[in-house]
Amino acid sequence: MTVIFRALLLVTLALFWGGLTFYTGFVVRISHDVLNDPIDGGLITQRVTGVLQILGAVACVFMLQNSMAVFVSVQKLGGILFVCCLLFALSLVGLYLVHGQLDAVIDSVDREVTNRDAFVLGHRRYNQLTTLQWLSGTTYLLITAWAWRKVDSNRCRG
Repeated sequence: MTVIFRALLLVTLALFWGGLTFYTGFVVRISHDVLNDPIDGGLITQRVTGVLQILGAVACVFMLQNSMAVFVSVQKLGGILFVCCLLFALSLVGLYLVHGQLDAVIDSVDREVTNRDAFVLGHRRYNQLTTLQWLSGTTYLLITAWAWRKVDSNRCRG
């Protein structure tokens, strides 16, 4: 069961983290270069980020379960994983809330931003929360690799 669970955690994190990294690192910039109007890129981003956050929520469930499993064997590393998972989850909630605020100032029918100042502020918050989410996910992944080695070596000794 441990191998299957670990594989599921890695697959969900890979889909989310890899998708987020590729999307923010390349797709957003290319869409702004290719599309004539930044709002067109924003309308695409609006839909893709929703999918990414669903993947993030699924990954968060596996992250929490993994944190608990590690904590049983290696409390310190399990605790660090809990903190990373908490930051990840809080950023997900924040992104959901900010996404709603951004949606409220985008008229997708007329393809325009109805309140530019609110959009700029919301977009800045969204970028900051995405950075927190990316960093906590990256840290979580690195600590998990270390923790699994410790957990497995404890099992071999026990």
